[in-house]
Amino acid sequence: MDDDFFYQEDAKSGRATQRERRFRFSRKRLILALLIILSLAVGVWIYARRPKPAIMASYAPETALGYLEINNWPQLIDNLTSTKAWRELAPAYGVPKELDYFGKIGSLPLGPLGDWIARMTGRGEAAILARSQFALVITGLEVRGEQVKPRIALIAETHSDASSLREVAEKRLPQFAERAFGRVVKESGEYAGVPFQIWSADDSEKRLLAAQIEGELILANDPEPLRECIDTRLGRAPSMVNNFHLRNSRPLVEPAGGESAMFGFVTGDGVTRLLRFWAFLVSGDMLSKAAVAGAMGDVFTDFSSRATDGIAYGVSFENGAVVDRYTLLFKPDLADALKAAVKPASQSEPNANARRVLDIIPAEAGDVTLIGVENPIKALDGIEAAISARVGAAQSYILHEFISGALDFFLGIKKSDKTEGVIGDEIANFNITGEAKDRVWLISQRDEDFVKTLIGRVFTARGATLSREQYKGREIFMSSDRRHGAAVIIGDFLALGAHARLTQLIDAHQSGRNFANSPELAAADKIARPAAVKSFTSVKEETGEMLSAIARWTGRAPSRPSALDRLNLATSATTINDRGVYVESHSPFGNFPFFISLADGLMKTGSESK
Repeated sequence: MDDDFFYQEDAKSGRATQRERRFRFSRKRLILALLIILSLAVGVWIYARRPKPAIMASYAPETALGYLEINNWPQLIDNLTSTKAWRELAPAYGVPKELDYFGKIGSLPLGPLGDWIARMTGRGEAAILARSQFALVITGLEVRGEQVKPRIALIAETHSDASSLREVAEKRLPQFAERAFGRVVKESGEYAGVPFQIWSADDSEKRLLAAQIEGELILANDPEPLRECIDTRLGRAPSMVNNFHLRNSRPLVEPAGGESAMFGFVTGDGVTRLLRFWAFLVSGDMLSKAAVAGAMGDVFTDFSSRATDGIAYGVSFENGAVVDRYTLLFKPDLADALKAAVKPASQSEPNANARRVLDIIPAEAGDVTLIGVENPIKALDGIEAAISARVGAAQSYILHEFISGALDFFLGIKKSDKTEGVIGDEIANFNITGEAKDRVWLISQRDEDFVKTLIGRVFTARGATLSREQYKGREIFMSSDRRHGAAVIIGDFLALGAHARLTQLIDAHQSGRNFANSPELAAADKIARPAAVKSFTSVKEETGEMLSAIARWTGRAPSRPSALDRLNLATSATTINDRGVYVESHSPFGNFPFFISLADGLMKTGSESK
């Protein structure tokens, strides 16, 4: 009897325990389900309230010469600080790891929740920066003698409410102006109903202009770009988004299956202006002795206005390095003509053996350019014909005289000479010291006797005298006119350069210290495609300057670490395709050292003026 009673009680107790377990299990599942639903709801709410990316080209005036956009600033910083070179060098320069914060801040939720988190953490300004999209616009070039001042505007779409942006701008812009210019004078004005402020340097013409339209901030260095950007933003003037070539050029400079971290575009008019400045600089330098060098600006202006549609530029981060891509857009018929005229030599093919010229270049060369074109003189004739067909008769004549004069001045080649097959398919130049006067040219040749005749022509021009010197079994030719330097024939190559550099070249060649077997070339990121021009350049100096500047900004005392000597060479390849001239460059930091140097120069100027 008692046993049955206890057995029944135990059974009741067991059933109760099972019910409690089932209840606790159900409650856990209910809590878990509620947490999942709540998380999904918060995620959907954040996603729905996130600011939609703006099309930054719609903020740039259609009349602008060019612009550069950054749509995800935190991701850009995160990618830059994740490159192989940054990880190896930044700690050695004392750059604090806190700099990575600017990249990681992009993980903050966007929209109202992001604003609340930013306020609670005291990082409101950083959150505004993290959400912002930027566009740098160039509206014009102001020329004063040899000085060229770009008229620029920086447009920031902050995706923030107007009051929050105004609070940050009123606090930070005066501080920035004072740091950049020293003592400043502040003025206020209004254009098209939009108020703006001007901070002018007390002792120079430098100034900073700022205007705010809702959540957008416009900064400029001149009233013209400020007015043009305001007109575009208010719909009073068309924007760059209407540019057909801009819209269609993005895929040309984007990585496969991805988007560029930075994208830039120079209009056809902008290219024309740049070519004119380039011709001016060149004609005032080494080509000044060519008979018609001074008129080349008109040729390039006429050609560019008829033949070019713009330049597209894209930046991406791939395999721990920075990849820059450029495309100079030509009219389709011109691109076809140039592609037919300039054919990469067989040595330029991806699977070809290393170029012979690499065996001549010293291993310590830090700046090497290889030009591999089938029959270079004939290719030059093809380029001249393609350009001449698209310019006026006068410009065509000037171009022909310019090219003929340059060939005569540099190589002694005259119009009556039969040069078919004399010049080989390999041309290169290199520099060891970094000084322009120390650059050495190497030209493959197939007729040594005729090449010596050309040397005699060049080195005895305008009454100069030719002398010879034996050095380690090589005959070095020298001219009394120091502008021509010296020349020596090494195997199948003619070398032109300063006498000291040629003796260095002979020493390196005889000792077997050549660039082809250098560890720098072995470690460089090779671009595996046929190319008319390839280059390998040391970027140690500019990289060191960039990291030193960043270290100074953060209060560190930079020193040059030994790790800088192991920095990979920057490589680039130039080809002509169906759209125009395409350039791809792989380097440790791309153009970022240049951008940092501009910012550092501005800060130094401001501190010196105080």
